[in-house]
Formats: sequence, structure tokens, C-alpha cells
Amino acid sequence: MKTDERYKDTAPQLSVVIPTLGRASLVRTLQSLKSANGFEWLEVLVAGHLSEAAVRDQVIRMAAQCSNVRHLDIVFASGDSSKKKNAGWQQARAPLVAFIDDDVVITPDWPLRIVEPFEHPEVGLVSGPGLAPEDVPLMARLAGSALASKAAGYVAHRYQAGAARPHTVKWSSLIGCNMAFRRTVLAEIGGFDPKFWPGEEMLAAFRATRRGHKLIFHSGAALYHYPRQTLAGFGRQMFGYGATRIRLIRAGVDFEPTTLVPALLVLSLPVLALGACFSQWVGLLLTLEILLYLGVCLVCAVLKMLETRRWKDGLILIVIPLMHVSYGFAEWIEWFRPNKDLSGPQ
Repeated sequence: MKTDERYKDTAPQLSVVIPTLGRASLVRTLQSLKSANGFEWLEVLVAGHLSEAAVRDQVIRMAAQCSNVRHLDIVFASGDSSKKKNAGWQQARAPLVAFIDDDVVITPDWPLRIVEPFEHPEVGLVSGPGLAPEDVPLMARLAGSALASKAAGYVAHRYQAGAARPHTVKWSSLIGCNMAFRRTVLAEIGGFDPKFWPGEEMLAAFRATRRGHKLIFHSGAALYHYPRQTLAGFGRQMFGYGATRIRLIRAGVDFEPTTLVPALLVLSLPVLALGACFSQWVGLLLTLEILLYLGVCLVCAVLKMLETRRWKDGLILIVIPLMHVSYGFAEWIEWFRPNKDLSGPQ
């Protein structure tokens, strides 16, 4: 196995924490890590109870074969993901700690790329894109393409491959399935807040950058993250994102006005529809808003289709409205009925 000479050492250079519910996809994630360049200088911590016998057996077998793979058999009644992340980094031996989801496949050079920006002492955390894999059904591909399209606004780059040099970004550009921290930074901010979940990684990034630590986005540190397989699943995912955004605002993060555009869209449609019952001018305004919105969606779909050169990607035209409406509706629900349980399947 090819390894970058800079990282040959008996002590782990990077600890990789995988909070898990024991899904079968965990095995695929571990296999991609094992095949990666630099696996031997990694420490891999699988944090979570493995209820499926087949998954548990394969993880136990890998841990027996690879001394740098450990399983932390833990489960929590609440704040599950946050507490698993905390348990992982607190037991980590490396000075750098990465967190990935249990349904990702890392690219061969991901371990080498994710640590590169840490050569600069002011860098406290690093993130990279979560790309949609090729071997997914059409609906899953459309979900991934919608998130990587212009319709996703400033977060679209989190789901795009690119050759951009590593650069400083705001806390909101971190992607939770692909992030790494200095262990000292995690200790400084107290790790991940179990009372704030989901979205705990965004709050941790905000707190770290507020303390002067730079967040670097490195497009070369990419991994593949499997998108939701159904429209309903994608809608639930967007609902969770929208609710989390309001919780972040309530927690005191920097206010980003563009994140409320979906909420304003969701509000404006019924208000204008009601007004149209009494005024033809309001009805005209409603028609213009709908036409303008559909035009923007069409442009985003065409641009994505031209980028990928796959005509089927143009079908995100029917996915983009679901993405915006689910996100915006969740913002209103969370505003008036805070802390709705989001722990179900997303």
C-alpha cells in the first residue's frame, strides 16, 4: 500500500471517528478506509452499538486484523450523535481527529488531503466536499445534484468536486460528514454539545472560528456520501436542515439572511393566494412570483444538465421546489414549535 513518506510514524497522525447506528453501510465505509493511502498511520474508532450480527462480525474481524481499528460499544438515549463523537475524540490518540458518517466512501487520498491544511498552526478545523456516488438510483442522483446546483445557494460547493486550492471559509461551510479538528480545539470548545443535536457540528465550527481558529475547505479532501434514495427521504432531510438553521440562529450564531429565503417563499405563496381572492393586482403579483421562481429553477436545472452533460439531471427541476419548500416550512415550524424531535430516519 502506497503511503506518503511525510506521515510514516508509529503513532497515529489522524484519528477517524465514525459515529454509527450499526448500519450495513458501515462495512463499506471501513473497507474504503482500509484501502486508502496512509491507512497504517490512522486510528479508526467506530463509536456505537452494532445490533446487526453480520455488521458486528465484520467489524470485529477487521479490528482483529488491523490493530488501528477499535470499536466503542456505546449507545445513548438522547444526543446520540454528539455523545458518540465526544466519546470518540476523547479516546483518540492522534493530535488531529476527523469525523465521517457511516454511509460514506472515502477517496484514496482523503487521509493525506484532509490533514494538509493543518501544517499551518492557525488552522483549527478542515472540511471537504461530500460527493454523490455514481452507483445510485436516479432519485438519489437527483437529490445529490439538487444539493450541488445553484439552487442550493452558497452551500452548493460542499457537494461539488473541484480543483480549488484550500481556502478559508465561514463556519456554515463545514459539512458534518467530512470534517477534522485539532484535538486541542475540541478540548477548548468542550467538544460537541449533546443538548444541540442535530447540527452540533455546525455549532462546534462556529465556536471554534469565533475563538480565532481558521476553518479551511479543501476540495481535494473529498469523500462520497450516499444521498437519500426517495423523494420522501430527501424531503425529511431538507426539513431537518431547515429546523436546524433556526436552532442555530437561536443559539447565537452569525445571522445569514439568505438562509431565510425559503421561509419567505413558503410564507409569500399562501399570503398572496389569499390576497388574490380580493385583488386582481395581488393575483398578478402571485403569478409573477411563481413564474419567476419556476424560471430560476429551470435555469438551475439547465446549468446542472450542461455541467454534467446528462439530460436526466435536468429532472432536478422537480426536486428543487421540494428542497426549498421542505426547508422553508421547517423553519416556520421550528420557529413556532421549537425543538421538534428530528431523531427519526432522515
